[in-house]
Amino acid sequence: MQVISFKKSALFRRGIWLSAAALMAFVAIPGILDGGLWREPLTHLLPLGILGGLCVYFFRKIQIHRLADEVMDCGDHLKVRRGATEEIIPFSSVSMARVSTGGGIHRITVHLSRPAKLGGRIEFLPQASLWSNRLAIERVAGSLTDRASRARPAPQVK
Repeated sequence: MQVISFKKSALFRRGIWLSAAALMAFVAIPGILDGGLWREPLTHLLPLGILGGLCVYFFRKIQIHRLADEVMDCGDHLKVRRGATEEIIPFSSVSMARVSTGGGIHRITVHLSRPAKLGGRIEFLPQASLWSNRLAIERVAGSLTDRASRARPAPQVK
């Protein structure tokens, strides 16, 4: 068994959320401290609303909430964990794996032929040593796709 995902994905995802919350607090606190929020709410809430909208756009674009916490290659199946949900995905259920980029972050997306508990696709960050090497990430995805095609039964010809 080998972990093929970034070992600190949960911490990375939590850090992104906390950074956005800290940025929102950084914008909101001056208005709260000087009392201007209560006197001129529009002046202080407008930048906060714009920043909130940008954060929502950014999070929808990079889809950080979809990332699996851990993906282990167990030879004939993948063991995937996101939060408390853990699932075993046999390679026969994998239709393909490819590299996708969202917000400048490379990730491996494993498309499933049948939706599982975690959805119809599993997305995860590759190991940190591969982050700057897209070719190596594509080799990992290609290897997963090859193994999936070998695991699927051959179609019956009639």
